Amino acid sequence: MNKVLYYNFVLEMEKLLTNNTKICVAVSGGIDSMVLIHLIIDIFNIDLIAVAHCNFMLRKKESYEDEIFVKNFCYKKNIRCYVKRFDTFYYAKKNKLSIQMAARKLRYKWFNELLTKNSYKFMILAHHFNDSVETFFINISRGTGIKGLLGIPKINGKFIRPLLEFSRKDILSYANKKNINWRVDKSNENTKYLRNKLRLSLNNSSFFSNYFYNGLKNTIKNLYNDNLFIEKEVKKICKKITIKKKNNPFIWKIEYEKIKKLHPLYLFKIFYPYGFIDIDSIKRLIYSQSGKQIISKKYRIIKDRNCWILVSNKLLLENKRKVFTIYNIEIANKIHLPINMKFILNTNTKIEHKKDVILIDFEKIQFPLSLRTWRKGDFFMPINMNGKKKISKYYKDQKFSLLKKYRTWILINGNKDIILIVKNRLDNRFKLTKNTKKILEIVII
Repeated sequence: MNKVLYYNFVLEMEKLLTNNTKICVAVSGGIDSMVLIHLIIDIFNIDLIAVAHCNFMLRKKESYEDEIFVKNFCYKKNIRCYVKRFDTFYYAKKNKLSIQMAARKLRYKWFNELLTKNSYKFMILAHHFNDSVETFFINISRGTGIKGLLGIPKINGKFIRPLLEFSRKDILSYANKKNINWRVDKSNENTKYLRNKLRLSLNNSSFFSNYFYNGLKNTIKNLYNDNLFIEKEVKKICKKITIKKKNNPFIWKIEYEKIKKLHPLYLFKIFYPYGFIDIDSIKRLIYSQSGKQIISKKYRIIKDRNCWILVSNKLLLENKRKVFTIYNIEIANKIHLPINMKFILNTNTKIEHKKDVILIDFEKIQFPLSLRTWRKGDFFMPINMNGKKKISKYYKDQKFSLLKKYRTWILINGNKDIILIVKNRLDNRFKLTKNTKKILEIVII
């Protein structure tokens, strides 16, 4: 193994890990993870090291032989060993995932639980430079921006990959020099998986020489620095274009006029993390009419009159489905879900109108009342207007965004008539008249 790489490994790990840092190392039993655990044992206090092994039960007998191999190694070295068995086939089928994606989700979920429960500062993973090259080409095949060309990140939160400077050749050289034993995973030769197919093609091609790999390594480093600069600029831009941003629930309002002036590269960098990878659809939205939207797997961008609204699909779906029913409302009761309201009975018919206070003829009320969002076919009779009007038409006339439609609440009478679109319009049937004897004050708190 290259001595420079070895010393760089030692220096980087010593920077990250203090004398009392507890770490966990992911060990499959393959050559990469066995070299990693040997390197770590050589330079760190073994009492602070633990091993985590995933048995995905995908290769029947071989999976259990891998598990036994790792357990025996840890027993001989006196290292604590955590083992988790997963029914990967069942999980993949249940969640409609590929086997590889299912294994990845199960692995990282368990790793996070291990770190939290046992106070390990980092999980050390054995990805190396060839893995990063494979990721580079996979992302190219799927269509990506600069970030997708950076390969695998060396540090991602509590996950560290200290072998990313090492090639597969470096690792094999070290394993042979130190007489390290490892298990061979024959499924890595199965070309039905894209990564395996790509790996075998790269390994068998004379074109991908050491010269090529060194050039690609420098290219990825340059792209990393370029991306770092761009991301700093993007953060500055995001602050300038933001009208309002909430993380819980996730809503981000972005100033439309400033969006129009942005270079497509910045548009891509801003919205790529939310699953929007088609820059052309983002640009088309700029010149679309109000109410249009584009949708990714987890988010959507809605074009409103003077802004774009980025919101999670989950939030919209929850608001669309929710129905809050309030049974037997007593006078002077307060309601805290989904908005704060207070009901007060008043026999003084000369009460003055106040902001955020709705006055209703109490004798027209039938309990229980309910509070919900709009449904298809809803209509009401807006105060100071003749006849009835569909709620959907009212929302359109008032230029409600899709988000606002799903977050506006409607107060329903016991007989299912709409009393009030909260913070918007009272129904004509419930207004005060000269015959009103009792008034129900609805105070929006």
